[in-house]
Amino acid sequence: MKTIILIVCLIGIISCEKETDEQVIVSTGVTGNIKYGIGDCMPMIDENRRIYNNYNGDLHFIKKSDWDNQVNGDFEQLKAKSIKTAVKNGKLAIELPPDTFLIIPSDVYLYSDYNTVIIKEGIVLEKTLNFWKCTSY
Repeated sequence: MKTIILIVCLIGIISCEKETDEQVIVSTGVTGNIKYGIGDCMPMIDENRRIYNNYNGDLHFIKKSDWDNQVNGDFEQLKAKSIKTAVKNGKLAIELPPDTFLIIPSDVYLYSDYNTVIIKEGIVLEKTLNFWKCTSY
């Protein structure tokens, strides 16, 4: 009986690993690597000394037009309207409609050319992004 339980548990673990390793095929959108770091920003840490790890969490693709037209600056409303994907071990692959998007992790508020992508029909962008969350200013 113990052997059967052990085999069932092992099969469950193996099947879970296969699901997370599946590769998403993208024909229009973005693929790439996302890194994330957290730390003090006062005094500012030199970029070369920051430590980034593979990001695990939700990534939001906010339409730039929605960002530009927001009335009250409510970041939570923008995230709620965004296209969201889960990133595991820093691997990004998402199918997106043609438009201009800001790529933002759930807990980082960043608007710059760095994290802005223009998606065109039939094009897959390869993007590597490092996001840094400040714990103090």
